[in-house]
Amino acid sequence: MTLQDAQMYIDSFSRPDGLNTHSWRVIKKIAFLAWESYLTNQKFSRSINFMCKEFYQMIKTPEGEYIVPKNTFYHDHDF
Repeated sequence: MTLQDAQMYIDSFSRPDGLNTHSWRVIKKIAFLAWESYLTNQKFSRSINFMCKEFYQMIKTPEGEYIVPKNTFYHDHDF
C-alpha cells in the first residue's frame, strides 16, 4: 500500500451521523498520519481516543490488523 492508497482507503469511509465536518477532517488526518507512520516504519507517538468506530476501522489493514500498537489507544476499543 502507498500513501495515496491509504488516503483513498481513508476517504472511502462515510462521515458518521452527528459528527461535524471539522471533527471528521481531524479524524481522517490522524488516520492518515497513522498510515504514514506505518508505511515508513516510524513510531506512531500519539495517543488515540476517538469515539467513532470508523476511525478504528481506518487504522486497520484490509486483513483486520491494527497498524498502530493497541497500547496507544486511550481505552481498549474493539470495533
